[in-house]
Amino acid sequence: MILATRFIFIVAFVLSSMLTNAQTKIVAHRGFSGIAPENTLISFQKAIDCKADYFELDVHKTKNDSIVVIHNSSVDKTSSNGFKGEIAELNYSDLRAVYVGYSRKFGAKYENEKIPTLREALALAKGKIKVCIEIKVFGTEKEVLKIVNDLGVKEDVIIFSFKYPVLAKIRQLDTDIPILWLINKADKMTLEYAKIIESNAIGVGPQTRVTKEYLNFAHENAIEVWKWTVNKEDEMQRLIDLGLDGLITDFPDKALNKLSTTQNKRH
Repeated sequence: MILATRFIFIVAFVLSSMLTNAQTKIVAHRGFSGIAPENTLISFQKAIDCKADYFELDVHKTKNDSIVVIHNSSVDKTSSNGFKGEIAELNYSDLRAVYVGYSRKFGAKYENEKIPTLREALALAKGKIKVCIEIKVFGTEKEVLKIVNDLGVKEDVIIFSFKYPVLAKIRQLDTDIPILWLINKADKMTLEYAKIIESNAIGVGPQTRVTKEYLNFAHENAIEVWKWTVNKEDEMQRLIDLGLDGLITDFPDKALNKLSTTQNKRH
């Protein structure tokens, strides 16, 4: 019994040390959305080009059950050709007429960008970059997993959601695919809830100030801590210095530069 307890302690310690010493992963939020329209193939390609570790995307389901990549429940925000409507009330064929160049932010530069499907986004990423898939609505879990498995990219994705039951369903359907629970304000109890669904990580928002103490506590429980959306360079530096596991940003180039500079100083 004593030997078994000691073995468990050693394994936990090693896992914790591995997490603590791991390099901060740089995640391009909705692709490289600082310089290209969010959740588009051009934004994802720019994330690949700048050598981010992951790009993050959001998925909704259309009226005819296609899984498409867009953040909001409607196309109103990013549409560049005046098209409006709710994703859940439109068929995929309807959405092919929508251009999402986000003209209010980028003018006419990307006016012909369209809403990609999850399958298209993952096919673009395969072999080049890992992908964070944020599920925005209930009832998409089986379809998302099927697409991931069809393309053979299970080892290169992590499933995000703010919706705890969505992640519980994913874990029920797949016992080992990485999952991350998004929650704006986290505390130590958050980690207990994360452990129930065997979440690999939590993603915290602006209402959570990540400290070394909190990171250490999470790592002792074999859970990573990621943070969104970090665009200020001084905060990027602080979190990299702390050993944050995943830094989600609209400007992955700036975060990668901070990470590279930090590593050079250490060596």
